[in-house]
Amino acid sequence: MPSKHIDEKTWRKVEKETVRAVVATRESIKESEALKILIEIGLKHIREEDYEKFVGNKKGIRSK
Repeated sequence: MPSKHIDEKTWRKVEKETVRAVVATRESIKESEALKILIEIGLKHIREEDYEKFVGNKKGIRSK
């Protein structure tokens, strides 16, 4: 299984979403499963503008 590093700040968001998913479904959901859901949904909805905004924020440039 491929693995990549996820920074602490982002991982905390995944953990919070996992808790939200467990509460919403009243089912046990592993963090890895929640991460997969987040990635799949994100891939369906991400736009080029989102990448541009992210890169602009990394460089300290204000987004449009």
